[in-house]
Amino acid sequence: MSDVDVAVVGGGAAGALVLAHLTRLAAARVRVALIDCGPGEVGSGTAYRTPDPAHLLNVRAGAMSAWPDRPDHFARWLSANGWGGVGGEDFAQRAAYGAYLASLAYDAAGGGQADVRLIRGRANGLHRSPDGWTITIDGAAPVHASEVVLAIGIEPPAQAWVPRRLRGRPRFVADPWRPGALDGVGPGDPVLIVGTGLTAVDVAVSLSARTRRPITATSRNGLLPFAHTREARASMPLDGGELPASVKELRRLVHRRVRESIAATGDWRPAIDGLRPHTQAIWSGLPEADRREFLRRDLRRWENARHRMAPTVADAIAGLRAEGRLLIAAEHPSVAIAVAGPDSWIINTTGPDPDLAGSTNPLIQQLFAEGYVTTGPLGMGWATTDDGQLRDAYGEAVPGLWTLGSTRRGQLLETTAVPEIRAQALDLAERLRDTPSPRRGPGPRRGSGHLVRRDQYGLPILTTARAGEHFDDAVRRVLRVQRGAEEALDAAIAEDPSFALAHIVRALLAAEGVIVADARGALAEAERAAGTRTDARTGSLLRAVTGRVRANDPAGLLRHIDEFPRDALVVNACVPTIAFGGATQVPQHAWAIVERLAPVYGEDWWYLGLLAFVRQEQHRWALSADLAERALAADPSGGHAAHARSHVYYETGEHRAGLEWLDGWIRGPGRTAFQSAHYSWHAALHEIALERWADVSARLRGQLSPPSVSGVRALVDSASLLWRCHVLGASAQPVAIDEVLGAVAQELLHEPPTAFIGLHAALALAAAGDLDRLDALRRYAAGRTEPAFDLVAVLVRALIAYLTGDYALTVELISRRTGEWVRLGGSDAQREIIDDTLLSALHRAGRYTSAPTGR
Repeated sequence: MSDVDVAVVGGGAAGALVLAHLTRLAAARVRVALIDCGPGEVGSGTAYRTPDPAHLLNVRAGAMSAWPDRPDHFARWLSANGWGGVGGEDFAQRAAYGAYLASLAYDAAGGGQADVRLIRGRANGLHRSPDGWTITIDGAAPVHASEVVLAIGIEPPAQAWVPRRLRGRPRFVADPWRPGALDGVGPGDPVLIVGTGLTAVDVAVSLSARTRRPITATSRNGLLPFAHTREARASMPLDGGELPASVKELRRLVHRRVRESIAATGDWRPAIDGLRPHTQAIWSGLPEADRREFLRRDLRRWENARHRMAPTVADAIAGLRAEGRLLIAAEHPSVAIAVAGPDSWIINTTGPDPDLAGSTNPLIQQLFAEGYVTTGPLGMGWATTDDGQLRDAYGEAVPGLWTLGSTRRGQLLETTAVPEIRAQALDLAERLRDTPSPRRGPGPRRGSGHLVRRDQYGLPILTTARAGEHFDDAVRRVLRVQRGAEEALDAAIAEDPSFALAHIVRALLAAEGVIVADARGALAEAERAAGTRTDARTGSLLRAVTGRVRANDPAGLLRHIDEFPRDALVVNACVPTIAFGGATQVPQHAWAIVERLAPVYGEDWWYLGLLAFVRQEQHRWALSADLAERALAADPSGGHAAHARSHVYYETGEHRAGLEWLDGWIRGPGRTAFQSAHYSWHAALHEIALERWADVSARLRGQLSPPSVSGVRALVDSASLLWRCHVLGASAQPVAIDEVLGAVAQELLHEPPTAFIGLHAALALAAAGDLDRLDALRRYAAGRTEPAFDLVAVLVRALIAYLTGDYALTVELISRRTGEWVRLGGSDAQREIIDDTLLSALHRAGRYTSAPTGR
């Protein structure tokens, strides 16, 4: 094992700059290990690994020095190392900057007195030890360090948008920066680039020398980055006292500055460049709601203006467009892919997913699983302190664990360009120059109880032994998604009528629709019982459920989890799953709830099943399957694990195996499942994918037909399946839609309480062909201010257009909101019906060569 003061994990620009600054400041007083698994030289990373000489930096060489006090250092290095002809105002090759960073790393390792070790291998684990951290590495000995800097760089492009039928296809390039990824593109091959940012520009420039066919690049807005001017211009300074306090003030400030800059110089760029030193301060000063609005409405235009093409690259792109060799389209990716045809190369340049919780990097997965990190603000990067120290699942700074660069995007927004990374690297080096540090603390905390009478998760309950057994049985049934919870709670209350906790849980389950009971009446009984016997847990949950029942406010439930993280039933209620609507409509927020509890629950069967469900929502199929199988091995009837396994089978295209497994589970361990209709719906999806329409019909007539199904399940499972059959071209409807709608409370169709229910109300009414009620639903949704009802109104308009034969309008309305449909809630498989409707409309409009069928 190697012992060092500081270990830097990641050998891209961020890691190389930390190493350079640390060795420069600390000289011989520091022992440093740089751990890098990249295929190129240390320092090259993803950004500077490219060998294509046409790929240029998008920042002038004079701003790319590693040393703030020596701004001409990079330009001088270029001249001294065979990259002559590039001055401070020019744009150097990206490969040259990779070589520059590599030289800094090697100089740090061999040119001074500091003890520096360059270790080749992939860090796969990080483990706390009594006096620091131990890093395990593929193909190398472990490294023990007092301090660790995670300089992991930028993740590969996101694939959440990628249709299932495209994944794994030989001509789909998931990551164009993977060495050799574009080598297979031939001179006559058609190419579709998904994305129109700087990566798309680089790919287009490279492929233009390889293929004679026109290249199409598409994104939702069809916007290319702007170009730099050939001559550098001084930026337009901003007075620090002018910093805006809202996104509206920010827009006004930018527009005013642009007008002033154009009037003074004839160019808008100095106004944007003058904001750069203040971007992080502006971002941190905006309210969270304004930051969300900026990400939704302004980010792409800001990035196009802020991160610009080198003039030579811009000329090349303009030339390709003028020759008709590069076409730019503003179109939904699924539309563009459908039109492109099966022989096209599809190149993914959409950029990384800002939420690291979905990463496939084993080190990142382990850090989340053990609670050493948590998702950063607005679901981007990691949460850190102002100086880059990571925060754990409980929001506390983790001693000895630091990060910089892209992982701090949620906190800083602008944190991926070299000038920002350079400043962070210098700041970290100044903080770590005097390591080793004696500061050490415990790992993530674990919940515990201190009363003698405890429930199955160690929390105190104030009741008799017999009532406690019934209560535990009720909780287990809820956690398993199993019938019988209501009866078990009734038995607990009969045994001990003053058992306040049982009354509170009854009120919560009634409010969530898990049991059929009067939520307000149960809450009143809970308040009466708590007046005679209570404790901290009971009082906390009573306040939380009171807010949920009387004001539809879930915030108290989240606060309760903070105080009592082992209250598994409440955690279960806060995460949108098969049985609960959840406490948030933002998937990343729900994931964070589950992620941070890993140290609390460990290998608990219920938690593994819930985590498996989160992992499949993050498209981490293999990890989800493994977690689900571990959970089912411990408790074969676990509904969350079975649900997650069902999704993985479907999303990975294992339809025959998935159908066989699911039918066996439904008949066996899952025969007492509370939401049995939904598992049958999953089985029907496999049958549709296999085009076994007779089996789909039989399932609809049996397991998914009233009276076997009713209420919300009839709406969400049966009615939506009938519409899916319709758009996929099934010849007959095996169950009358009127029969299904007769089993649904009419208020769910007319005035759905959530956007998710509204989505399925719209599908049900479309399946019935009921234009009048669809229009009434549209008016209702348009008048609601709650999250995502705007999408319900748009979808209803699209369905009305579909039913009246205006397929072009259906395509336009659905395509326009691409990327937003996730706000409706539910799973990818449930929202997939929107894509199916879009593809059917494309086919009927003559824009898709073959009708969509089962997957």
